[in-house]
Amino acid sequence: MHKMQLGPSWQILLFLTCLVRLCNGSEILLLISCPRQAAEHCRTWRDNLRQQQISDKIPKDYDYAIKVHIMHELFNYWTLLDALPYLRGKTRLLNANTDWIIWCQHNTHVASLRGLLDQLHQRDAQEHQLFFLISFPFQLAYYGHALYDTEATIVHHFANYKDPTWFPYPMLSAGVVFTGALLRRLVELVALNAPNATRHSEFAIDAAHELARFIFDNIAPAGDGSGSSSSSGNGSNNVDSNISISKDDNDFVDMLQRKIILKSADYICPWARVSAAWSLASLETTAAATAKESTPVSCVLHAKPEMAAGSAVHCVHTTGAHIYFAIKTCAKFHKERIPIIERTWAPDAIRRKYYSDVADDGIPTTNTGLPNVLTGHCAKTLAILQLSLKDINELTDIRWLMLVDDDTLLSVPRLSKLLGCYNHTNHIYLGERYGYRLYAPDGFNYHTGGAGIVLSVPLLRLVVQRCSCPTASAPDDMILGYCLQALGVTATHVPALHQARPQDYASELLQLNAPISFHKYWHTTPEHTYKRWLGGALGNASSAHATAKDRRAAPLILNGLLQLPNQLPAGLEGPSKHLDL
Repeated sequence: MHKMQLGPSWQILLFLTCLVRLCNGSEILLLISCPRQAAEHCRTWRDNLRQQQISDKIPKDYDYAIKVHIMHELFNYWTLLDALPYLRGKTRLLNANTDWIIWCQHNTHVASLRGLLDQLHQRDAQEHQLFFLISFPFQLAYYGHALYDTEATIVHHFANYKDPTWFPYPMLSAGVVFTGALLRRLVELVALNAPNATRHSEFAIDAAHELARFIFDNIAPAGDGSGSSSSSGNGSNNVDSNISISKDDNDFVDMLQRKIILKSADYICPWARVSAAWSLASLETTAAATAKESTPVSCVLHAKPEMAAGSAVHCVHTTGAHIYFAIKTCAKFHKERIPIIERTWAPDAIRRKYYSDVADDGIPTTNTGLPNVLTGHCAKTLAILQLSLKDINELTDIRWLMLVDDDTLLSVPRLSKLLGCYNHTNHIYLGERYGYRLYAPDGFNYHTGGAGIVLSVPLLRLVVQRCSCPTASAPDDMILGYCLQALGVTATHVPALHQARPQDYASELLQLNAPISFHKYWHTTPEHTYKRWLGGALGNASSAHATAKDRRAAPLILNGLLQLPNQLPAGLEGPSKHLDL
């Protein structure tokens, strides 16, 4: 086994850390990234872990102090990378003697705490060097269930567009295990805000892939030098070469030795089952894994399907008749896109209306009175919401509005089941959550429009009363999210809603949570997507349409509308920053 040569700085750090461990012992920190609406569930889970700690027979030689912390105080808690400065501020949370950090989401399940400790103890014995007879996990490494892209996708900012299939990123909901050395290094990098240049986008879309890429671009293995991937400390010198590298390139293997990538762990699984069939070995262990069959390892960490915020006990019967579907379209797509909706999910959405820039009685469509614009659509969207509210006021028992594009595919039955477990009398804002500038004070979350945005009717009324557009072509979904965050409304993430196509997501994610929506028709057969992924049956004719009978800078209030402050996040006043998938 190759023995790593440590430089003087690492030798000093190793010596000091070992002194700390002599005095305080070693720790395992289990972090639960928890949305506010799941706080009760997360507390129950924490109590269950404490009970396992008491009831399981933990060997005495493990000598771990286990800390469990629920993190839900931050609006950007979900990205992991942007939440790291929080850990630095909690001085007693992440210490020099923290050996391991297990990052979990609220739907991660620790099937066996004893089994997890067994795996970590085994890893200690295999990979940790001895210093003064003390095992020290100085290695910069992280472990999880590895996901892979099958093609370059905009969801991942087209990273590794030359060959994305080799790059592993963790399934966050299954849990991720970090060595203390790596997470402390990450905290230092992010807290310094040193390298905004290493962030490839101001948008946060997939926290798992963005974390893996940040580590890959910015941190080198211990003993490789300064611990960062370039002399400037921000990795910017290597960005262009990293993004386009292929496993067929001559220097691919050499590059991997100078980088940190996710290591696949058999005991971390996409769901509860023996993990051998799901083990996707990392590149550095593929040869060894194929040379001999390994004994199946039980899943001690795995993901569970997402549940609605409310308990199932409080769910109420909900159907498509309780949902008003406002569909954005324009004249040039009337013949191309609307027939697809009518053949697929329209029969389940009897209260639907197409809003366009022209009235077409043959469909029919409703004219918003605004010309179509290429991007942004803020003025058009607010006009649609206003017209929709007028309709809803004349209908009975409408609980929800869903705003969708004319190239969005839906499962209305699955959506109805989901919405039945949320209280429609409250201000509820559901969708596929993205983030914009979450590392900055002016950052915010928003739901991306193509996946479908769901508003409870009380929240719809608030939006119509209080939100406005800085320009007609400002990005509608982002402005809506910014306005609602200013009004104190949380953007609740629904992982079953998708801004992109099925092939843009790892199959494990689609199998864990039954999909409710997909967006974009290009390079797909929409009818196949509808049947294969949304469980739908194709309709021969459309159903009848329902008729009208049937914590940021203080916002300025002008004429009852919420106006955006003078200092908007960069570029938000126009369409240039819109991430249109």
